Amino acid sequence: MLWLSWAALFALAASWVVANPLMASPDEPAHVVKAASVVRGQWIGPDAEGGSEVEVPRFYRMVTAYPTCYMFQQDATGVCEIDVSAGPDIVEPAVTPAGRYNPIYYLLVGTPSLVSNSDGALYAMRLLSAALCTFLLALGFRAAAETPRPSWAVLGAAAALTPMVVFLSATVNPAALEIAAAFALWSQLLTLLRHPDPALIGSRMAWIAVAAVLLVNSRGLSLPYCAVLVVAVVLMSRWSALVEILRSRSAWPSFAVIVAGCVSALAWVVGTNSLGSGGATTRPDLTFGVAARLTIADSNAYLTNMIGQFGWMDTNLPPWLHMAFAACAGSVVLLALATGTWRERAVLVGVVGTTFLLPVAIHSSQAVYLGIIWQGRYILPVAVGILVLAGHILVDRMADAPCRVGAQLATVVGLALAGIQLVAFIENLHRYVNGEHGGWFSVTSESWLPPLPLALVIGGAVLSSAAYAVLIAWIARRQQPASGPVLPTGRSRADGQPFELAAR
Repeated sequence: MLWLSWAALFALAASWVVANPLMASPDEPAHVVKAASVVRGQWIGPDAEGGSEVEVPRFYRMVTAYPTCYMFQQDATGVCEIDVSAGPDIVEPAVTPAGRYNPIYYLLVGTPSLVSNSDGALYAMRLLSAALCTFLLALGFRAAAETPRPSWAVLGAAAALTPMVVFLSATVNPAALEIAAAFALWSQLLTLLRHPDPALIGSRMAWIAVAAVLLVNSRGLSLPYCAVLVVAVVLMSRWSALVEILRSRSAWPSFAVIVAGCVSALAWVVGTNSLGSGGATTRPDLTFGVAARLTIADSNAYLTNMIGQFGWMDTNLPPWLHMAFAACAGSVVLLALATGTWRERAVLVGVVGTTFLLPVAIHSSQAVYLGIIWQGRYILPVAVGILVLAGHILVDRMADAPCRVGAQLATVVGLALAGIQLVAFIENLHRYVNGEHGGWFSVTSESWLPPLPLALVIGGAVLSSAAYAVLIAWIARRQQPASGPVLPTGRSRADGQPFELAAR
């Protein structure tokens, strides 16, 4: 189950790896330089104007100029004729704004830079990132498949994977790891606590530890995001289930790993001051109140960015596609709100509110130092939880609905979501091949072409989108094997929440 899910999701993300010119994603040059320095033992460099100074092969300093050919120019193709050739032994200083970021992600994806100083190494770094992130996404889908009614859980999981999540997974950016790890943690914790199985506590907790450690060590804000996630899941679950997990000795090693990972993450943030603004006021006009009003006014732009805004925020999806995705995702949330208990509704609304209000608090408190810099993708680790929570609410609340209803709904919505992923891919590819307003069915001498034949890239995207739709439909129709007779769903008189009474 896990590996089949990973194969389908990796194929979906791998299509994006070659469909974008190198460095054509937010801050990718900074992260490539950081990765090339970390794997060479430079976990953090001295402060310099614009970030931290590190020593890397000349190639990795030169490729940071790639985006100047097409960033913020919607009608520019992905063609870039900057000469980045350099001898393999030439090492030069480079400045990266990501210099103080936690090194774990970069240790994992930076190894190709040790083998080659070429464009091939950059694509390999993207592929490694895609493999890691989609594996975490697959953990989330496997957790959905382990619920009593997988069709409802996978419906929420699929709706949580916006085209932006897939796009970021195919780039060199720790935000992709943060989002994927958060998705895995949301899904696995909800399955662990709302659908407990004593025989699976040890294995489930082991994968939860992996997701949690990678999450908190991905970016500076990951620790508070993780705290929001854990609080929301605990409030959605029975206390007795949590106590049972805490008492299980098979879970203790995983708890120790999680605590060590959180301590390590906190030590890095505090020790490097990676969340610090430098203390220099650059925008005194952006008081907290002014910045808060601007942030709230930009909520629609942040939502658009969360669904799909590619390149350097210069490649937009058509409004109808945003509306189609919103219809699919919104139907899941509305159905959960309509059927959930008051506590479940309160938690779900609380996570929605946190998704929109937390950026206001964070952004407004730092605007006088950093200016207006917030992007919607920064809050995606919390936002994906809205859909995952909604799916798990439906698992319990739609217990009386025929299984075929959930399976059919998940199949139809899954097919629509897979189609949205494919259209988003084609829109992005077209922007770089011929420009935003260029022709759709012609390739000229000025067109950009990916490193693989164009027909192969498009064909691969079609097949991977179809595989993604099949994955959703397969999980939706999957019947959970029972280890013994399952008694009817009961209701705890202590808190009014439903739970499964399974034979021990």
